[in-house]
Amino acid sequence: MHKSLEKNLPFLIEEFSSNGTSIDIRWRTILQRFFSDCSLKISTETFAECRINKQHNVLEVPAIMLKHGYILSILNKATRFNNDDIELASSLLKLTRQFISIEEAFEKGASEERLRIARDLHDDVAARMLTLIHTVKDEQTIALSRSILKSLRNSIYTLDNKSTATILDAIIDVRSEIQDRLNSIGMQLLWHQSKNLNGLTFTPRQHINLNRMLHEITTNIIRHANAQFMEVIIDIDQQQITVECSDNGGGFDMQSCVPGKGLNNITTRAQELGGYASWFNLNDPETGENKGSCVRINFSISKTAE
Repeated sequence: MHKSLEKNLPFLIEEFSSNGTSIDIRWRTILQRFFSDCSLKISTETFAECRINKQHNVLEVPAIMLKHGYILSILNKATRFNNDDIELASSLLKLTRQFISIEEAFEKGASEERLRIARDLHDDVAARMLTLIHTVKDEQTIALSRSILKSLRNSIYTLDNKSTATILDAIIDVRSEIQDRLNSIGMQLLWHQSKNLNGLTFTPRQHINLNRMLHEITTNIIRHANAQFMEVIIDIDQQQITVECSDNGGGFDMQSCVPGKGLNNITTRAQELGGYASWFNLNDPETGENKGSCVRINFSISKTAE
């Protein structure tokens, strides 16, 4: 009846990362994903733990931040909940609370707490991802799982706000990831970077935010641009780094475009670094014909940026 925890870890990581959504909305979305054959409603009671009623047709689950709990009711009368369902719901609840701890740790700035959470994530969630990689046979699922595991490890690394990475090392990692994604669909990557990046470093937040912004930009180009190539230009001028990502696709209507979750996340991550992200179409200077689109990201690489 329910979906496997390991096989749906990529969905979980994405849902946990939806910082613009309240945690209880994310928790309900997760429950509905894993128990898709059940109806979900708010209870008037508060539950301390996951439990099944005597008829085994209702699973009661605690809420996260709210006082009430949630009730999952089986739609197929011939099906019943069992101990496996309690174990799954309890595991999901544990993982969700771990990710809440991450958000709270960032807000409180508690470095010791961040390191403890990082260890928990490494020992629990990362271990589950490795189990998934070694048990599934589908190459696409394996590739996606490896990508999610890398993203998770980047998040763990970011929790240690005293660490730094050279810009060149960070760029090598993200370039390799983008190259693999584009190769799989026959798109070309054109990559240019300044010779003046040697010896410069990123803070963990700069590293992870740039990585995720480029990941989101690549996803948008793959899904919407209908392009043959993606071009990335990275330049540095007086401690200001500029990253331009363009394509030769169809562009988009700047006037009617309504930013979605992906574009808003890029804007937010750039602002977190004290910078900005802007979008514009690439037009032929003679004919005015659209030749694709471009995203420009700019932020300071001073070591005090977080």
